[in-house]
Amino acid sequence: MILNYLKNNNSYLLIIFIVFNLLFFTSLYFTDNFQNLNLEYSKYKILLLIGCFIITTLHSIALNNLIYDKDVIKKPNFVLAFVFILITTPFGLNMKMLIYSIVMLLFLQCILKLYKQQFPYSSVFNASIIISFLSFFIPNILLLYLLIIISLIIFRNIKWRLIIIPILGIIIPYLFIWTYQIFYSKTLFFPEINFSINSIELYNLETSVLIWIGVVALIMLLSILEIFVWMFKKSIRSRESFSIILFYFFLTLLLSFFSENNDIVILLMIPSTIIITNYFVYHKNKKWSSALFLIFVFSSIFYRISMINL
Repeated sequence: MILNYLKNNNSYLLIIFIVFNLLFFTSLYFTDNFQNLNLEYSKYKILLLIGCFIITTLHSIALNNLIYDKDVIKKPNFVLAFVFILITTPFGLNMKMLIYSIVMLLFLQCILKLYKQQFPYSSVFNASIIISFLSFFIPNILLLYLLIIISLIIFRNIKWRLIIIPILGIIIPYLFIWTYQIFYSKTLFFPEINFSINSIELYNLETSVLIWIGVVALIMLLSILEIFVWMFKKSIRSRESFSIILFYFFLTLLLSFFSENNDIVILLMIPSTIIITNYFVYHKNKKWSSALFLIFVFSSIFYRISMINL
């Protein structure tokens, strides 16, 4: 089955991955979303499509390498990169949120660096700077300050200075902005954190979308259960890293439910991809996991094809 071939890191898989991703993105050219883009010149639309393809490809490969290098998932594999591409099915042309997601990848890298660091001051500071920068565009993301503190507790590296440093990291970018605004007599910028229930009217969605959401929800549920059932069998580093990733997932899930900005749901891609990949790599029933992976692939392709309007 396809899944078994992906459970290694042979170089030919990189070529297969790029070709698959290229075909997956090419379909977006024929969709109404792409054709109706309000850009001055048609060539800009092509550049946008190419840019989204490049960013998504690099993002998926970088995430795959990060999770393998940090021993979160020990088995060398290329499953994660494919899962990430399939998770991005609804967001192919959202350049802005793809960029936010790749910045959050840097945030996760800083968090995972905290493991067994005696003086992780730079990692904590960099993580808080990233959150502060993104809060200019997504104010509610400041909630992820909690993830820094949670990570310090899980990695048993909690000190009073490591509580203060993230606060300073969040404040410093605002000090630069406020200094500029005071100098030019402009109104001071403050992040407006608004929490309101973000409801999705499922009955208005197309069949292909409902199928894809149902498949992803089922896989996500099984993947979370898999982690809780088999967590004790993982290595200490992997167990602690997955604890952080679960908190990361639930915090971004809360942000998605209680945010007026629907695009914020894209921040779920990173933790969701890692959790789902763990299921596909380690689940004991290989026939079942392979069949579920195929359903995931075909539902994503069906979703993309249903977007085409020839």
